[in-house]
Amino acid sequence: MPCFIVADDESIANRIRAVLGFHKRDCPKANVLPSDQASARLSREQGVQLVVAALPPDPAAALELSTRLAPHCGGALLVVGPTTDVRLVVQALRGGARDYLDKADLEIELAAALKRMDSSAHNGASRAKVIAILAPSGGSGASTIAANLAAALAAEHGSAAMFDLKLEAGDLAALLDLKPTYTLADLCKTAAPFDGVMLERSFARHDSGVHLLAAPRRLADAGLVRPEGVARALDLSRSIFPVVVADVDHTYRDEQLAALREADLLLITFRLDFNSLRNVHRSLEHLTRLGVAGDRIRLAVNRAGQPGEVPRAKAEEALGGAIAFSVPDDPKTVARANNNGVPFVIEAPTSKVARSLVQIARALSPAQAEAAPAKAPGWLARRKRGAAAAV
Repeated sequence: MPCFIVADDESIANRIRAVLGFHKRDCPKANVLPSDQASARLSREQGVQLVVAALPPDPAAALELSTRLAPHCGGALLVVGPTTDVRLVVQALRGGARDYLDKADLEIELAAALKRMDSSAHNGASRAKVIAILAPSGGSGASTIAANLAAALAAEHGSAAMFDLKLEAGDLAALLDLKPTYTLADLCKTAAPFDGVMLERSFARHDSGVHLLAAPRRLADAGLVRPEGVARALDLSRSIFPVVVADVDHTYRDEQLAALREADLLLITFRLDFNSLRNVHRSLEHLTRLGVAGDRIRLAVNRAGQPGEVPRAKAEEALGGAIAFSVPDDPKTVARANNNGVPFVIEAPTSKVARSLVQIARALSPAQAEAAPAKAPGWLARRKRGAAAAV
C-alpha cells in the first residue's frame, strides 16, 4: 500500500522520505506532493497506508491543509509542524491527524510515530505496552505507585519490566530491596548499540516478577543516559516482557521525553491540593505543546481521603477532565512495605491501597486498555474556558 509525503519544502520532504525508507516504507518521488495538489491526488488513491504532511508556516493555512487531507488518509495522517502553537496542535488532532510531530525533532519524532503505528498493528501479545508514570511535582508518591503497579502487572502477566528514569534521585531499587549490578547508564556508555541480550542481563530481578533497570548509582553517571538509549531500551523491552512500566521524572529533559514519546499510556499521579493541581494543569499544557498528550493520558489521585483536600469534583472541574483512578491514603501500610522492600500489593494484598493498585493494573493491562480506550481528556477541549483560573 502506498505512502505519500505532502510538502512544499524539498529539503523537509527528503528528510521525511529518508526516515520512511529506513523504516521500510516505500515512498517513490512520484508520491511526494505539493500541498495544492495533494488532496486531489489522494482522493483518487486506494488503500493509502500513510500520509506525512509538512504544514505551512501560517497557522490558518496549516489547519486548512490538515483538515483537507484527513478524509483521504484512512486515519493514517501524520502532520509535521511547530509545537509552540498549542491551539494548532489540538485542532489538527481534532481534525483527523493521527499524530502531530515537532518539526524541530523531525527524525526522532517521525521514527517514534512509525514505531507506535507498527506496535498498534501487531497482535497485542507480540509487542508490550509501555506505561509511563509521571508526577508533575514532588511528594506525589509516583515511585511507590510505579513499583506496586509493576508488581501487580507482573502478577497479572507473569513478569513486567520497570525503568527508573529518575536519574538523580531514583529509589526504585531501594523500594524493592534490590542491589542492581548494571544500570541504564552502563548500557548507554558502550561504544556499540546494545542488543536485547545485553539489555536482559542489565535487569535486576525481584521475586514479584518485576525486572528493574535501575537509575545510575552515581550522580555523575546521570549524564551518560541519552535519549536514543532510553528509546532503544524501551523498544527492545517490548519484545522481551509482556508489559513495561517507566517511572519518569518531571524535568522534561530529552531522555525523559524519549520515554514519554515511547509510552502507550501516561499515568499522571498527583494529590488533591492546590499546588499539585496547579502543577498538573501546567504539565498538561506543556505536554500538549510537546505533542505527547492526547488520549493516552490517565489522571490518578494518590493518597486520597486526607483531611482538607480539594473535593474530587472541584479538581476535575479545575483540570477540565475526569480523574480515572484514586488510591486511598494508607500511610502505615505504605511506609511498612517501603521500609521492608516489598510492594504493598504483595505484603498487604487485602488492604484498600493494594486493591486499588490491582484495579488500576487490570484497567491498564493491554487487553483491557485496547478493548475500552478512554475518551479524549476534557482538558484539551476546555482549556480555553478558564480551567487555569479555577486552579
